[in-house]
Amino acid sequence: MSPARASHARLIERQSLQIGVLASALMALAGVWVHLLSGSTALLLDGLYSAVMVGSGLVAARISRNVVRPPDRAYPYGYDGQEALYVLFRSLVLVGVLSFAAISALSTIIDYANGEAISPVSLGPVALYSGAMVVICWGLAWRHHHDWQRTGSQSQLLLTEAKAARVDGLISGLTGLALLASPLLSGTALAGLGPITDALLVLVVSLVVLREPLQAFLTALGQAAGASAKGEMIHSTRLALTDLLAGLSCWLLDLTVMQVGRTAFVVVYLNPNQPMDGAAIDLIRDRIEERCRELLRMPVRSEVILTATPPFSASSTS
Repeated sequence: MSPARASHARLIERQSLQIGVLASALMALAGVWVHLLSGSTALLLDGLYSAVMVGSGLVAARISRNVVRPPDRAYPYGYDGQEALYVLFRSLVLVGVLSFAAISALSTIIDYANGEAISPVSLGPVALYSGAMVVICWGLAWRHHHDWQRTGSQSQLLLTEAKAARVDGLISGLTGLALLASPLLSGTALAGLGPITDALLVLVVSLVVLREPLQAFLTALGQAAGASAKGEMIHSTRLALTDLLAGLSCWLLDLTVMQVGRTAFVVVYLNPNQPMDGAAIDLIRDRIEERCRELLRMPVRSEVILTATPPFSASSTS
């Protein structure tokens, strides 16, 4: 990507994140306000989810400026790891919020089973709130995903925020529908569940939504810990570089590929067939990065190590 296009992509990313922060702040305030009016804990959970998105959006905007900075003495391998750490801790916060909500809801259900009275939920503002939140969330998700495509489908920040907005919209829509449908339980065999419909919603939504931040957490944890990329990525990279290096008088002994945020790190272990100076090695590195960018469609940083004995066996990286 040319410097001009990269600068334009960063501007698009920052603007998209700023819009996300403003929209999430509005939804968080609305969720708390409707909770106070209705007494619904499920709607409070919806507002808290939006509040997490506000905080994560502010952090993401800062990281968006950092991850494009070149390596320096403070961060000799670049700032890309900050993107993985952002996803890691954002997911951890969401797991904490959802787990707390699920435990609180379970406690309410247990209290009801023990005969304690449960305050009823006022459904007056629920329909308007849920409808508005669904429209805002899905509009925000579309905007983030559209901007992610405009920036070359590389920003993990925008992709993460788009997924979060879709999940938030799903929470708002399903919670609103379930609360509005709860009066229909009267006169049926499920009438006894009416007073704890809100708590049941919180429990079900928390457990269902928990899967997404847990998956994101595990992926980001692997990236932050320096885990190798998926075997398919390594295999395709090996094939592409074997063909490339065959014409550059080098034997490809081994390679490693790691993905951190939006950037792939490729370390290539070579055994040259003839003496090489620094300029020749720099040329090989440039050709490797060019080929990997074409193949992986993401920013690439590489290291070329000349050796006769690679540190890994070929089978360990394939």
